[in-house]
Amino acid sequence: MIADAAGPDSTVGELELTQSNLLAKSNEQYIAGFTQSMMKKPEQFAPGRFPVFIASGRGAVVRDVDGNEYIDFINGLAANTLGHNHPTVIQAISENLHKGIIHSLPTPVEPKAAKMLVDMIPGAEMVRFFKTGADANSAAIRLARCITEKEKIIIVGYNGWHDQYMFDTPGVPKIIQNYTHRMPLFTAMDEPPMLELIQSEADSLAAVLLSVPYNRTLTGDFLRRLQHACSDNNVLLVFDEVVTGFRLALGGAQEYFGVAADLVTLSKGIASGMPLSAVAGPSKLMKHMEKLQVSTTFGGEMLSLEVCCAVLNEYRSSDYIDRIAALGRRLKEGVNQVSERLNTPLRVVGYDPIPMFLFAKNPAEHVKYAEPFLGEMAKRGVLLRREVNFVCGAHTGKQIDKTIDAVEASLLVMKESGIFEPGFFEEDEGL
Repeated sequence: MIADAAGPDSTVGELELTQSNLLAKSNEQYIAGFTQSMMKKPEQFAPGRFPVFIASGRGAVVRDVDGNEYIDFINGLAANTLGHNHPTVIQAISENLHKGIIHSLPTPVEPKAAKMLVDMIPGAEMVRFFKTGADANSAAIRLARCITEKEKIIIVGYNGWHDQYMFDTPGVPKIIQNYTHRMPLFTAMDEPPMLELIQSEADSLAAVLLSVPYNRTLTGDFLRRLQHACSDNNVLLVFDEVVTGFRLALGGAQEYFGVAADLVTLSKGIASGMPLSAVAGPSKLMKHMEKLQVSTTFGGEMLSLEVCCAVLNEYRSSDYIDRIAALGRRLKEGVNQVSERLNTPLRVVGYDPIPMFLFAKNPAEHVKYAEPFLGEMAKRGVLLRREVNFVCGAHTGKQIDKTIDAVEASLLVMKESGIFEPGFFEEDEGL
């Protein structure tokens, strides 16, 4: 049985990970690349000091295959917005499973789910469903190229594994890099070059695909300037809301920032863990989808669409958005106060419901501290990612407070070990 709402008891000492290590050998033998997502590989956390396999979860607590329990801030890489095994999700599946999973023609739940999204997403009048965020982003880019009759794109953040986003990785034809500009937005100084690039590449640029950075909060002023730069140059602005959708606001980043995008892509929280994604936008743009060879058998899979409807109702009828923001703010303020008092470099930055834990701006320097930190936190019953983490609707105030206590204990151990060298934190780091 999973622990109560307060979370598992804090543990001290090395974790028992025998079963995790045994299963890891099976994955190494049978799973190409070890796991289905590169973000779940052991080397992304604290190898040898962190569970490799999760057996079950309920609410904001998960249990690994060795029986250890943890307060979870990974949450299915942001997919479990309501938490693990939320009653709304379970009920929607159990009540609709008897209808089948996929049929030979469209089913009534498709327009039902589409209308619910249209009613919630600003500017949306039509929707097209897919299965993954990468699928939705690629469909949106093809649509933008069709509409503008231009081919190049600007991408910001991680937008999926498809060739046009990961153009500098093995197996991708080198010519594809000629069509994609990858631009950072990690600091305010990165903003003018993006606006200048839109102007200079206007004749060949079809779209800007923006996944907001998590180390800082963008301003509505910049996004409005970005919007105007795009509209003035016949470039479609696409908000990649695979992560931010149903986290920052009910209507996503558009509502949160008060800025309109041309198209929006959604996944993760659209069905709180069930495999579903979508492109949404005004009819004048979305109707061009009919011209495209964009087709997927499983886009109409019924259970995910039924869960989507149930989850959207849950978002709309509860205090979910305000709750995860308040809990995230409590976590951020508590951790930062502890770290400042201990004179350690950890800072929680970014958006309240998407807390980013940073030790340093330099990635290698950050990992040097983040890896042992994750190991210490796991020993105390808390699972974190190295950087971006996620507050879900099932987290409680007690769990947040226990997490802050675990942070304090973990930082104390690290400080006493001498890992934080003199001069580790400079004010101009901007963290």
